[in-house]
Amino acid sequence: MAPPGSTVMSRSRFLALTDRLIAEGETLVAQPDWNLFRAWLLNSDELLERVWGRMDRYHLAWLNVGRDSAPPGTRLDEAGNRRFIAEVAGAKLAVLRTMRTAVARHGSPRLGEDDEGEQEDR
Repeated sequence: MAPPGSTVMSRSRFLALTDRLIAEGETLVAQPDWNLFRAWLLNSDELLERVWGRMDRYHLAWLNVGRDSAPPGTRLDEAGNRRFIAEVAGAKLAVLRTMRTAVARHGSPRLGEDDEGEQEDR
């Protein structure tokens, strides 16, 4: 992670990466796939952490997503897995859309207005 107060990427780069993640998330909601879901969660968490700082996973519990009617610890069937992926991806999409709107309107202290001084993206 970059030192506090430093620019981690340009605003336009953040918006482009967020747009890509939103499109991928919409596909996951429509066509849930466990492996693509895991990669998408990691990629979206990485982007949000670079710009906003570290977040703990407990925020998903606060959103009350991915709760099935089965008792805790019960293995989900295929339909349950698909519901879980769609619900969690839908909630994460709401976060990505909110962050995108905020950055598009107001910017962020961690984002530059151009690509000068931008750290290497992965």
